[in-house]
Formats: sequence, C-alpha cells, structure tokens
Amino acid sequence: MKTVALLAERLRVEERLLQQAFAAVGWEAQLCDPNDLAIPLQETAEPLPSVSLDRERATSESTALAALLAARGGTVVNRPATTRLLADRLAFLRHLIVAGIPTPPTVVAFGEAATLRAIASLGYPVYLKSLVVDPTMPVAYVEDPDAAEALVEHRRVLGDERAVLVQKAVAEPEALRRLVVVGTELLAVIRGRGGEQPLVLEDRDRWQTLAMALVSRLGSGVYAVDAVDTERGPIVVSAENLVHFRELAEHGLPVAERIAAFVIEQVHEEQAERGGTA
Repeated sequence: MKTVALLAERLRVEERLLQQAFAAVGWEAQLCDPNDLAIPLQETAEPLPSVSLDRERATSESTALAALLAARGGTVVNRPATTRLLADRLAFLRHLIVAGIPTPPTVVAFGEAATLRAIASLGYPVYLKSLVVDPTMPVAYVEDPDAAEALVEHRRVLGDERAVLVQKAVAEPEALRRLVVVGTELLAVIRGRGGEQPLVLEDRDRWQTLAMALVSRLGSGVYAVDAVDTERGPIVVSAENLVHFRELAEHGLPVAERIAAFVIEQVHEEQAERGGTA
C-alpha cells in the first residue's frame, strides 16, 4: 500500500478525515511529527517520506523542510515555492503587487520611530505583522496611538522585532472572506470563522477570477486566502496553509477527499516528469 506522511505535530479531526479519504483510494496516511525529523545534508541513506502533505502553518522551518524533502526526490504538498510565499509575508505581497492583484496599503518600517510614522501615515486602524510568519509574533490589530506605542515597544523589547509590515485595515475583521483553494479549484468561499459567528458559505462565482489569478501566482496547492470585497473590487489581505477545515466538512464539502485526490495527482505528475511509473 502506498503511503503519505501527514506532517503534523498531532492527530486532529482534520488528519483523521484525511486518513479516511486516503484509505478510500487505497493509500495509507501516517502521522509524521516534523519535530522528529533530522535530515543530513551530505548523506542520502536517511529514510524519508516519499510523499508528504504539510499539515501545519507555513513558516520558514516548514519551507526548509519542504525544500529538503523535495530535493531528495519526494513529492511535497504544498510545493516549496508555494510554502515560501505562504510563510514570507513580504514576498507574498510583492508577488501580488507585481501581478497587479490589489492588496492593502502597506509600509515596511525599520525601527520603532519609523513604524510609528508609518502607522500615522496610513491612519488607524492598522495591522502590525512580522515580515515572515512567526508564531511568537502574532498579528496585532492597532486602533489608536496609545495601543500603537505600547505594541511597537512590546514587540521590539520582547520579540527583538525591528522590521515590521504596517498594513492598513481596509475593513473590519468580520468582513473578511476566506477563499479555500485545493489544487487549482476554488473549493469554497467562507464568511465567518465559526464559534459565536456561524460559518457561512458564499457564492463562488464572483470570486473565481481572483482565485485563478492567485493560483497563477502561488501555484496549485492547498491553502486559504483572506480577502475583502470593496466597492473597487476584492483586496487580498493574506494567505496561509489550509490547516483547519472540519467545519467545511460538517457542511458537506469533501475537502479531505479533494486534498487526497490532488496529492495523488501530484505524485503521478512528478513521476511522469521523471520518466517513472505511477
């Protein structure tokens, strides 16, 4: 039986759904904690997964892991290039700007004084974001000067953060729409985040053009993009690896099944490129 490694620290509902989806097509999905992996750079004898599905938030570490696994001939979803853009907020924004995809007004500030000037120039509210995804430096929503001074100082002193993305908040957080992409397909458009605010599935048709533009820049994969619908059209705010999708499954969307199909499709494509057999 062919196997796929689910790169995750623990077995969540989503991983169980993926195990069921892979089992239905004759594959075995095994949990593989990235913290247990050690990959020698010079040697090739170390046994590594031949097929891997990244199930954690995209970070610099997961980008490196994807690149090392791919370099050893493995199939990795998402591809290293896609994971890099999901993990590197600055590279992601610049990539979209070059393609003409609208993004919020953003300033890259280097230092406390510059950050406060950037906030003042954009006007409240704003988001403070690290240049790359860092779990220890969460995104901060800033609504007034007092909060700005406190947060900037806190991030500088405790997190040693100098360079920061200052991004204009173009809408209230609850106005965001989440576009879920699997492969090259826009699988769902979500309004709401669950919990007290119920998840609502919206019509995908009006978001198809944006979704295809995003796929052309990020590549095919499994990820979610946050965007805001404005009078001038949609504005892309951020993107991340698709980790949580249990509520979509509860709404009857075959997310795990589509992900499994895409992973297997990638295996076949890469084997065909190498001249092997699927």
